Amino acid sequence: MLPSAGAYAQAKGPTGTDDPLYPAAKKEGQLTWYSGILDQPLCVQVGQAFSAKYPGIEVKPIKNSSQVALQRLMQDIKAGSMQADVFTTTDVGHMTFLNSKALLVPYVAPSASGFVPALRAFNGGGLYQVSWVGQVTILYNTTKVKLEDAPKDWPDLTNPKWANAITFGSPNYSGLVGVWTVGMAQRYGWEFFEKLNKLNPLIGRSVDDAGTVLNSGERSVAAGNPASALRSAARGNPLAMIYPSSGTLASPSPTAIMKGSSSPNAAKLFVEFLAGREYSQILSDNFEQPMRADVSPPKGAKSMAEIKTFAPTPEEIEKELGPNKEKWRDTFGG
Repeated sequence: MLPSAGAYAQAKGPTGTDDPLYPAAKKEGQLTWYSGILDQPLCVQVGQAFSAKYPGIEVKPIKNSSQVALQRLMQDIKAGSMQADVFTTTDVGHMTFLNSKALLVPYVAPSASGFVPALRAFNGGGLYQVSWVGQVTILYNTTKVKLEDAPKDWPDLTNPKWANAITFGSPNYSGLVGVWTVGMAQRYGWEFFEKLNKLNPLIGRSVDDAGTVLNSGERSVAAGNPASALRSAARGNPLAMIYPSSGTLASPSPTAIMKGSSSPNAAKLFVEFLAGREYSQILSDNFEQPMRADVSPPKGAKSMAEIKTFAPTPEEIEKELGPNKEKWRDTFGG
């Protein structure tokens, strides 16, 4: 059994009430978190752990795919009612867009100094910080595919033998899938996706949909999120993952405080919590990649130092993702 939410708070002491932000944050009493990362139950667990550490402050997590989360955020802004205090996305381009509208509150969480060195500089000059490292690897259904027959690298997915057998998400809904399309197109050209289209792929929305489809047996191989696959396998489902030999896509996901937030102090306290050890431990215990050097990687996974990784730069994502979405519609029809 995993530790309770309160157990994480007790790792550094019973509460965080000695934090200078706490009195003002407690008066605000709550915060709303629009999250494009994790799943709803895990977002709830994070919120509960925060509330255990900072009594009297409730977190209202609202989980959507990153593109949908941004759409909801912009609808709120258009309506003149900022609902989100904290916004997390898998698409760093969203932060560039929001900053161009002067919608981000600069804030550097003190605990961010404990991030692994490779993640400390991912902060947009103090406008946001990393709150999740999304990865895309190769997944497969172990009842349908043997390890020796499974794809070992990205080009292997385009083998005709995977016709009617492959699944993945869409960049029009998932920020992480969007980053993956940029990375794949940079490495293999858009021909990579044209070859995949010939295999009649089943295309979901979220990066996590791939695991659900594999569990159903409807498809047998996928490009997907290793964390959700490991969680599912731990529950007895027939899922396994392979780190591609040429490199795993690893994409940091940013969190920022929204201008016009009704709970600015609680928002800062929550961003501080997301940079701390308790949160990274929750991630690791739930098979997600921790961001801090003082937290070990989850069981069945490797640390970022052990695997070959790659990622497009924020500038490349901003420049190439839009055109890639158009190509995606032309190629896959949606």
